[in-house]
Amino acid sequence: MKILDYSRLKIREFTGLSTFQILTFFRRSIVYTFLSIYLRSLGLSTTEVTLMATVGMIANALTQSLLWGNLLDKYRKPTEFVVVGEFLAGVGHIFMVFGYMFFLGLNQLIIAGYVIIFSLGGIEVFWSMSNVGWSALISELTDIDERKKIMGQFSIIGGFGGLGGAYLGGFLYDNGAGFANGSIFNIAAVVMIFSSIIVYYSIRLREVDKSQSADERASSEGYSLSDLPSTLRVGYLIFIVALVFINFGRNSIAIITALFLADPTGFNATGAEIALYSNVGSIAAMISGLLIGSVVAKARDNRVMMFGVILSIAAISWLIITPSFTLALIASFLIGASQVIIQSSSYSIVAEMAPEEYRGRLFAYYNTTFFLSWGIAATFVAGPIADILIGEGLTNADAYRGSFVAAIVLITIGIMILLQSFRYSKNNDLISQPNNSQNETLSRKDSSI
Repeated sequence: MKILDYSRLKIREFTGLSTFQILTFFRRSIVYTFLSIYLRSLGLSTTEVTLMATVGMIANALTQSLLWGNLLDKYRKPTEFVVVGEFLAGVGHIFMVFGYMFFLGLNQLIIAGYVIIFSLGGIEVFWSMSNVGWSALISELTDIDERKKIMGQFSIIGGFGGLGGAYLGGFLYDNGAGFANGSIFNIAAVVMIFSSIIVYYSIRLREVDKSQSADERASSEGYSLSDLPSTLRVGYLIFIVALVFINFGRNSIAIITALFLADPTGFNATGAEIALYSNVGSIAAMISGLLIGSVVAKARDNRVMMFGVILSIAAISWLIITPSFTLALIASFLIGASQVIIQSSSYSIVAEMAPEEYRGRLFAYYNTTFFLSWGIAATFVAGPIADILIGEGLTNADAYRGSFVAAIVLITIGIMILLQSFRYSKNNDLISQPNNSQNETLSRKDSSI
């Protein structure tokens, strides 16, 4: 049975994927909306706080690129990758709680903070298995011209989970009590384990859906990235480099923004206000997802993506000059909207570029640009800039604004590279052009491999 306008996606599968998205957004929101503030309260510096993302995202990116991507291309079992990855990550959270609560009991607050940071890094090894499986699973279940639409719809659906997670997190946080007693992490763990069960029972890929016989799967294991056409390799590489600068710029301030809002020299925002800021972004993501899933679904991916990138610059610029917390909510709205627009359009571009035999690896590299951006740029650019400016005598809020300026510079560099990427892809027919049919695009790819 078809659902909506999707050619192969069944109702059971769409329901399972939607439930998974709700739970994913929920557990991200309940934890990461307040974790940076809690780590700062334990005595860690701004740069040390950013390690919560850097350590985890390095582990995530390395295992996706070097381990899980290759294994997924070999075994072609994306559902199993999602199920096992989510389950093990959930169990890992439970063990992490026991570890850091032990040091909290000894009043070793800094050590407790680092236990959280490095435990999250170990957990990301398994979470990355789920990430790469998820990207490939969507490609397995949808056609090229359906992917931007479904990503937009999932943003709407997942947004409800984000709203609930931020609200519950704000209620449980209570000046750090929600982390100190382990309740926030334990709830996230239960949600992850439940997510794995949902996917296991709802997404059972049929052999016929894989469109390959056992012999074909065996032969695909021999595909090397060096076998890709040189134009496709170069075009993909340029696009990934552009994504690195864009995502590193946008996401380098994600952790610092909560510190900026909560700091007394900023807006002295309460836990409830931080939750509100997060929820405004989630609502914007839902609205953007609705538009992408409907009126923007047929628009050219490169134009949609460029609009999203420009929107992110406008959001950060406003965050720098906004005079009040209430007006800062405008920045949250724009950031939430740009996140969905960029992620949906860039995913669609990569999904069209990547031949089936290489999806695991190419999606792993694509995901890396997002996951690493939450930490590395914050630790090596945004965090140090803020700490240096604080050391020079600036208020914490003004120091964080300096980090926002650096983020805009990185995004601007990314825009220049992205324009070159679009030009190269257009000249070499790597992505669909106006008035060209989907079949013509696929034929060009098949004949070039």
